[in-house]
Amino acid sequence: MAVNRLGKKSMFITFISIAIIAAIIIILTPSKINLNENISVIKTRVENVNGYVEDLENVYLENTLQATGRKTIMALIGYVEDQGFFSGKSEFEGAFSEVLLNGTFRDTPIGDFISPSYMNRNIMVDNTYTDWFNAIKTTAKNTHNVDTSYWVIVNDIRIDQTNPWFVDVEADITFSVTSETASWTRDTTIKTEISVEKFDDPYYLANTHPNYENKIRKSGTKFDEWNVNKVKDFITDGNYTHFQNSNAPNFLMRFYNDISASSCCGIESLVDPNDLDNLGLDNDRDVSYADYLFWSDTEDCDIPPKNLFKVNGIDTKLPNFKFDFNHLAKYKLSANKQLCPPP
Repeated sequence: MAVNRLGKKSMFITFISIAIIAAIIIILTPSKINLNENISVIKTRVENVNGYVEDLENVYLENTLQATGRKTIMALIGYVEDQGFFSGKSEFEGAFSEVLLNGTFRDTPIGDFISPSYMNRNIMVDNTYTDWFNAIKTTAKNTHNVDTSYWVIVNDIRIDQTNPWFVDVEADITFSVTSETASWTRDTTIKTEISVEKFDDPYYLANTHPNYENKIRKSGTKFDEWNVNKVKDFITDGNYTHFQNSNAPNFLMRFYNDISASSCCGIESLVDPNDLDNLGLDNDRDVSYADYLFWSDTEDCDIPPKNLFKVNGIDTKLPNFKFDFNHLAKYKLSANKQLCPPP
């Protein structure tokens, strides 16, 4: 009986000794795993990647859309310069989307449609929206020092105008970003504006095959400030203006020869007869020299209301310049000769 009690006591002392030794080992041995520290590291990594996702959605994809959108417009101007107008709005919009994403039109590199004389023939090489997605991915991996992967699906590309001097580009995009700590998926619409100033006017290029180059430059003259001297400067400078409730087409309509009115966004310049003469083009037509009317198929004296005028104070410096009555009034000018009889 004494032996049993002694045995139980010895066993208890042994357990106590083991427990004490284990506690000492745990206390004195540095642990390689610090739970609080790891939580902090993981939190920082998640915050970094989350910041990248926010920047991707709100900064990088928008800036890239603007940059590639500009290059796409330049490439399409090159197309019109060499190939002529697009057949209509639908073909132009389809071409914009395809060139922006792939650098092709009808599955052919856009450069194949552009004359070698055009300096931006290869403008889309390595510069499509898809190319820049991959560049952003590589930069993000190097910058954040975190192994991220992502995929992007562009569901739709749209281009339109709600302002005379800017085009609106939108892209419906789904993208996903995954790291070793978390993943994000977004369905978003990326929007940007692109100024039309400094682009060559495709309407001039297509109608002169492509001798007459005229860059879009906004005139500083307000609608109520026009006079004969401002008009002469406006013509020789090749500038553009917008009138409220304009009868002129907007910038995009000039890619597909639609000269109907764009009341919100129509812009117009005035064709310089001296430039036409210098280029060996017909500089004495019976049409209004407002650009979108000058290359119309029918001369003004053949269609109602048959009103075409020589303009006081302009004909000495700009011989052969003519205006319809509507533009005579808009630019606050007077006529010295009616070239077509009244209806």
